[in-house]
Amino acid sequence: MDHGNHSEQLDRLAGLLATVSRDVAGTIRRASVCLLDIEPDGARAVLAEVAERVVIHRRIDELVPLALVRQQPVASDLRLVLSALRMNTELHRMDVLAAHIAKLVLARHPAPVVPPPVRPLIGAMAETTARIADKAALVLVTRDRLDAIQLGLDDDELDVQYERLFTVLTDAWPYGVQAAIDVAMLGRYYERFADHAVAVARRVAYLVGGDMARGVL
Repeated sequence: MDHGNHSEQLDRLAGLLATVSRDVAGTIRRASVCLLDIEPDGARAVLAEVAERVVIHRRIDELVPLALVRQQPVASDLRLVLSALRMNTELHRMDVLAAHIAKLVLARHPAPVVPPPVRPLIGAMAETTARIADKAALVLVTRDRLDAIQLGLDDDELDVQYERLFTVLTDAWPYGVQAAIDVAMLGRYYERFADHAVAVARRVAYLVGGDMARGVL
């Protein structure tokens, strides 16, 4: 196989992953705005974004075997192509979670999903999650191992917010069972979204150092 074509395929694969990661970060921000501002049109737009990106996720999956077709690939190339499928899966799951938030907005409209007392906490979780997603997208471009490790610390902040949310839900919650379930699910969506973003960063650490930085991320 021509080395120039192979290099071009690797560059395209890395570029697609970085672009998708950046776009997914934007989608979770827009989903959160729709959630807190009760914007059904925006929620439908989020669902459309996610649906359109399915084609890109599929294209990444198709590029991986093409990038592997090379005699005597170097170790860094192998790490990239073997990590690409996993990162693409994590990014797709992030898309699905953003879609869940948008669907919840539409299911409860015109009523708000989030009762007033927990709006600040859900807003803080949304912001922390978006920040983690932004950093994961940046790490995919810079491949900075230290930045990848930093995401684990950001995720700890979200875990604390998640625990605080459940404290609120179990402390004389006056809004009924359905609202409690909705808020609990929202917390879970943000927590899982951030976990997937951190997993992407762990893969970047693997690309750079050849290991998954176990115990650090």
